Amino acid sequence: MRIVLIAFFFTLTMSAQNCEKLTEIRQIFQAGVHNQQQLEDMIAVCKASNCTKITPYHAAANMRKAEFVWSPFQKLSNFNKGKKMLETFISNNPKNIEARYIRWLTQKMAPKFLGYHNNIDKDYTYIVTNISKSDIEKSYQKIMLAHLQKIKNE
Repeated sequence: MRIVLIAFFFTLTMSAQNCEKLTEIRQIFQAGVHNQQQLEDMIAVCKASNCTKITPYHAAANMRKAEFVWSPFQKLSNFNKGKKMLETFISNNPKNIEARYIRWLTQKMAPKFLGYHNNIDKDYTYIVTNISKSDIEKSYQKIMLAHLQKIKNE
C-alpha cells in the first residue's frame, strides 16, 4: 500500500506542469522578438519550463532563429527544427488552439518557397470556431483573434 501511495504522488508530481511562465512567453511572442538576445532569452525560458503549453512557442522561437543566422543551410535547419517540433506537437494535440494559432501565423508569414502553407484555411477556421470553448483566458483570446484579423487582412 505504501508503494502504491508513493507511486501515486510521484506520478502527480511528475505530471504537474509549471505553467507560471506561460503568460510571460505569450507576452514576448505577441510583442515580437527583435534581436537575437531576446530570442535566446525566450528559448531559455521555454527550455526551463515543463509546461507543454509552452512547446508551440518554443517551436516558433526555433523557427525564428532562422532570421538571425547568416548561412542559408543554418537558416533552413533552424526553421525545419521548429517546424518539426510544432507539427509533432499538433499531431499529438490536434485540438490545441494556441499551437494551431502559432502554425497559422507561421504559415502566413513564411516565404512561399519553403512550402509551409498547407494548413492556413483549416487552422483559421478551427481557431475561430473553437476558441471561445477553449481554456485560454478571455483576454488572450481577444488578443489572438485581433492578431488573426490583422494578419489575415495584410
